Parts: sequence; C-alpha cells; structure tokens
Amino acid sequence: MEIRNIISFIKVAELSSFSKAAIELGYSQSNITMQIKQLESELNCLLFDRIGKGISLTEQGKEFMKYAISIKSLVENAKISLSDDPTPSGQLVIGILESLCITYLPELIHTFYKKYPNVNTVISIGTYEELSALLNSNKIDLLWTFDRPIANKSWVKALESPSAIKIIAAPTHSILLEGRQHNLSSLKNCTFIFTEQNCSYRIYFEDLLQAQGIPYNVFLEIGNTEIIKRFVASGLCLSVLPEFTLQNELSNKTIEVVNITNFHLTMYSQIFYHKNKIPTSAMKEFINHLQADLLQ
Repeated sequence: MEIRNIISFIKVAELSSFSKAAIELGYSQSNITMQIKQLESELNCLLFDRIGKGISLTEQGKEFMKYAISIKSLVENAKISLSDDPTPSGQLVIGILESLCITYLPELIHTFYKKYPNVNTVISIGTYEELSALLNSNKIDLLWTFDRPIANKSWVKALESPSAIKIIAAPTHSILLEGRQHNLSSLKNCTFIFTEQNCSYRIYFEDLLQAQGIPYNVFLEIGNTEIIKRFVASGLCLSVLPEFTLQNELSNKTIEVVNITNFHLTMYSQIFYHKNKIPTSAMKEFINHLQADLLQ
C-alpha cells in the first residue's frame, strides 16, 4: 500500500472530487483514479460511491479514512523524528478563535516571521468545535482557544495562561457616573455589544444574568473585538471582554472596568496539539514565542 495513494484518497475525500484533488496534488485525473482503484483492489472494497458526477465515501471508505489519517500522521512524524535540521521551517497551521486572532496574531506573527523566515504560517479561524475537528483530523498543527481549562485525552496541552473577564464601559457611561461599586443588578436594562453566540465567556455571563432574572438588551454581536471596543468607547453600550484584550484602552482611559462585586470569572488561553503528532521545531518555537509574549 503506497503512501501517495493514501494521501490522494484523503484529498479526494476532502474535496469530493477526483479532478480537484488531481490539480491540488499535481497529478493527472487519470493518475488519481488509478491510485484509488489500486487502494480499492488492495482493500477489496469500494471506497467511494460514484453517482452521476458526484462522489462520496462509502461506509467502508469512512472507516478506512480513520486509518488513512493515522498512517499519514505517522509518516509525517517519522520524517520529523529523523530530521537532523533543528531550524524551524516548513508550514505551520494554527487554528484559532477570531477574537484571539485579532488581538494577538498580527504583532505575534510579525515578530515570529522576522525570527523564523523559513516558516510558512497558515491561520485557520473557526469556532472551538470546528477547530477541534481539524486538530483531530491532522488538518491543523496547533489549536489555540480561550475557555475554562480543557482536558482532552487525545490532546497535549502545551500552554495555559489565565485572563480575567471584565465588564467594560466608556468613562462617560451612566453606570460609571453613578458610582464605582456595583453588583449585577446594576446592569438591569443595560445595552450590550457581545462577541459571537458560541463564545465561552459570553455564554457564562448571559446565563448568570438570566439566572438572576436581570433583563438586558443586545445591541450587536460580532467576533471582532476591536469593533466591540470602539462601540464601548463611544458610550453607546457595555461589553464583556478578556482583560488581555483591553491593555491599550485601559492605559489610554478610553475604556474603564465596571467593578461588579459579585462577578468574578477567569478564562484561559490554551494551546493544544494532538498526542499522536510529534511537535515540529516550528511548533515548539511558536509555543515558546507565545509563552514569552504572554509573560511580558
């Protein structure tokens, strides 16, 4: 069983197309077709249903996909393990939440690239559920999320860094003009701009308000934390964001923290890679680079 046939099988399944897989892998379509037929002959089963112009995995194909991904990962790990070159190079694929991407990545990637110009960093933005599936199928090297501490037996946690979640407002907002000490009931009928609905700390905060019967209004929901902060600074609304996203605004006093005595929440930046993956030098150096940045 040839590894190139297995790689072609995975690509055809991903793209649901022999022709698209051929283009991406640099083969002719007839070559891809031959490789899949060789696999089917060796496995003594059909891997794809070919109905009209469409193709899809058969039940046997879905089962074989699990082994194919594992075999491809093992081959990649063998190459990494036997490499004599410790200099970070090649492709590094990072799966990340949008809010983390906007806050951290531009400057972080800039400094990382200056130090390791031979690393081609690819960013994949998605939800935690989407990124988890990508990590488990070896389509990303690292998963970077922000949540409560996550334990997954299939993953290695390479980094964990805490950050407090803060309720924020413009200095001119009425809630700050009314005093400096508040409780959750002070937020009654306040208007908020939130991150996307599946955001972990937003879910916790809204559940808390609803559990206490505190009504509130949602002005807008958007994954871009920079836009959220601009709306808050305008005095139009409140928001809830991690403290690490607020350093410039708190320093410049364009935004202030609303001190809610009965609200305390800490979430964690966490970096994972799959336990079956041997970390490349690029992965190791990116983790070290990020850790140094977080500890500043």
